[in-house]
Amino acid sequence: MTGWTAERIPIGVLPSPGEALDSWCERYAHRLRTHTVDFADYLGLPHTSLRRMVRRLTEGELERLERRTGIGAEQLRAMTLEAFDGSLVRITGQTRRLTAPANWRFYGTTSRYCPACLAGNGGRWQLHWRLGWTFACTRHRLLLLERCPRCGKHPPVLSGGNHRMLSRPQACRSLTERDGRGTRCGYPLAEAPAVFLAEGDAVLLAQAGVNAQVIAEHRSAAARERAGELSHLGRRALRSIGTRPAIVPPIARDIITACGGELLAGAAAMEIHDARNVAIGTTLAAIATDPEHPLREDVFAWMCLAPDHELGELREHPTRYLRNWSPAGPRVIKRILAASDRQLTLKARLRYGTATAEPAVPCLSEADITVRASKTPGMLWPSWTLRLLPPKSPHQPRISGIRRACASLMLVPGGPAGHRQAARIMGNPQFRSNLESLLALVDADHICSTLTHYARVLDAHEVPIDYARRRTLFADEASPLLLDENAHWLLCKSLGTRQFQQVHLQRLRWQLRRILLGADPQPGNHAPAWTHRFAYRTHPEIHAFLNEQAHRNLAAHHITDEPVTWEPPAHWLDTIALPQPVLDLPTKRVRTLLTPDSTARDVARALGLTVHQLRLLMESRRLSAQTRPHNKGNYPRPPRQGYLVPDKLRDLYQQQGLQQLQIAELAGCTTAVVKTALKQANIPLRPRRAPGELKQSVDPAWLRTEYHNKGRTVADIARELSAPATNVSPLLDAWGITRHPPGHRAPPAWQPSPFANLGIPLSVPMEHISTRQGGTEWLRTALLIPGHRTRRSAALTLDIPRTSLNGRLKMLETTAGFEIFNHRTRPVVATRSGQALLDEARRLFDLLDQQSRHRAGVTPALA
Repeated sequence: MTGWTAERIPIGVLPSPGEALDSWCERYAHRLRTHTVDFADYLGLPHTSLRRMVRRLTEGELERLERRTGIGAEQLRAMTLEAFDGSLVRITGQTRRLTAPANWRFYGTTSRYCPACLAGNGGRWQLHWRLGWTFACTRHRLLLLERCPRCGKHPPVLSGGNHRMLSRPQACRSLTERDGRGTRCGYPLAEAPAVFLAEGDAVLLAQAGVNAQVIAEHRSAAARERAGELSHLGRRALRSIGTRPAIVPPIARDIITACGGELLAGAAAMEIHDARNVAIGTTLAAIATDPEHPLREDVFAWMCLAPDHELGELREHPTRYLRNWSPAGPRVIKRILAASDRQLTLKARLRYGTATAEPAVPCLSEADITVRASKTPGMLWPSWTLRLLPPKSPHQPRISGIRRACASLMLVPGGPAGHRQAARIMGNPQFRSNLESLLALVDADHICSTLTHYARVLDAHEVPIDYARRRTLFADEASPLLLDENAHWLLCKSLGTRQFQQVHLQRLRWQLRRILLGADPQPGNHAPAWTHRFAYRTHPEIHAFLNEQAHRNLAAHHITDEPVTWEPPAHWLDTIALPQPVLDLPTKRVRTLLTPDSTARDVARALGLTVHQLRLLMESRRLSAQTRPHNKGNYPRPPRQGYLVPDKLRDLYQQQGLQQLQIAELAGCTTAVVKTALKQANIPLRPRRAPGELKQSVDPAWLRTEYHNKGRTVADIARELSAPATNVSPLLDAWGITRHPPGHRAPPAWQPSPFANLGIPLSVPMEHISTRQGGTEWLRTALLIPGHRTRRSAALTLDIPRTSLNGRLKMLETTAGFEIFNHRTRPVVATRSGQALLDEARRLFDLLDQQSRHRAGVTPALA
């Protein structure tokens, strides 16, 4: 107290620790044998509301109270709610009205009370009883009361302007109507019955925690966050009790019973934030956030059940009112998201990151997602794909689609983009099919957790390649690529390979575009089959050539600060728990297994991997199997086989008079190979026709009939005339024979029948078959089929692809005009017409082989 002055009241009353200002004023007025209105006038504060003064003192009120009572300004301020303004209560400006607080809806206009405290301290009302967070007295282990047991009203602290004095200050001062006139209630509040709480009760522990964590440190950020957690979870618990009483957990029922009541019906009853409900909600919230409580997770999961959704129904958002939970703080929101993980769709789990240890509300903008897309290739990097795939999964041919789906889904976490918008950004029109491939191979939990981690890692690091710009420049297949074909031709020549044809150039451009994009140029689940062979075994100089050409294309677009390809460093993922560990396989060991004669399946089996895991490993480490050496000089050639055996070749070329093209068709090779074989067998080549000899030997009418009327091609006619097609075409122009229009379908190619010199009449089907190109080979194949169980087993025995066998039989039956085999029985048997044709073919081939052996035996004798 200050020193005694002339203006100071002669009688002094000291405030007790923690007492509210209005309670002290009421005791002071009681000491002076007056009421609080006259006491305020005596202080020099007429027309001043003590109810507003307990909320906050003005400078004039503070100065007058300090001067008249001798109580210091700091002590006076400590008896008001001013210290809690903005944190636990909300006081408006000049009017000093109390508005809705941030947490529990207890404004502080009235005061709760502890009967034992009022009995022990002579009716001194504590300031903290006006705070919504005070619901129990930890000293007397009682639940605070809200109302007077007799009148049912909130007991006022001040007596007001009634001149009649009350004998007991702790009596209820509420005005009631008794005998037709207004009077004070007068009920002794110190004797009011209150709920007794056992020592160590959860409610008392919750109040002690609130006192230490919220009230004592109410200005700190940690206290505000803790208050948000407890109030939001507590209100959620009360709402769940009111709406779903059938599933209230036993611990919640025990707390309700301990607070002296039963379950209240309806959600509205649980929204009343009296001391009992606040005690129940806060205690349950404290249990749900206590890391050492055994029922922590069960209580929290019960709180987070959405009342507007059926259990087990998948939805797009954890709750429709998630924004309302933002005051609860990041810890509660994180747990709410994690608890709702099993109720969310795949897109929602990715967006909120609920499958990870750090779920969060999406906070990224479309611009942020665009930046992430620029860091992501169209197909997930191979090293990151390996960390996602199951270790012993079966071979997955749709691995390209899986990687495309992962790249698209990586744009979903934390942002506003859905999977469809993400697929459009990444240029992935077949996303649904890609996603089906991914879900068929990888567990959904692993997909959600791993891709969310990948997205966050990308957001936290810089990537040296702008993949969005590369997709703009090179994704369109119509956009030209720079490729030095002459340098590639010289490289192939130096390596002793002939892979410089047009088809090889097309494949080379495909690979070049793939290097630039970091993904296959064509969308879809499957890459062309030849790409697997190219990726597995390609000469290092070819890879270096492609890398050089990629640099040329980037430089043409003024991109000189980016590497051609890039793989994320392994240490980016060191602190993240992923489904699969890093493949701890030394590169030297893998390179040792990639021998010239190795196959991908054998190497994968030796390393304990699947084939697609081996391919991803080789791509991530830029490995390739060793190529087989090419002989670039003179070397011994293997002996000729089949039709190119010298004796057989001499019979076909000299005795039967076949042309080189016809022999090449029989042998399945090019005319250059046939010409080389003739030279090696020392068989003299026929002299070329003299200029004009072909024109003199061909009848123009015959040529017009064969070409124009019958529709034969120039190549077919040239084959019959034993002349190059380039010599037949000028005859058509010279004799004015109109060329075939585009799209003309020519009849089957003609060739001389090998049975023509046998002197035996041929059946009509045999005539058609033997004069058709390749017809005799079809017949020889058909003779070997009867007796096999199926055509498949016949193809395996004959070492012929099943599709080739089926194609030959179909062409043979089409040319013959009837079915040769009964395709609906096992084993394979010939039809009646087919058996007759096969018998005829067998006799003809026997005679043809006898004639060939006879010529081979007679020719040396004549020489």
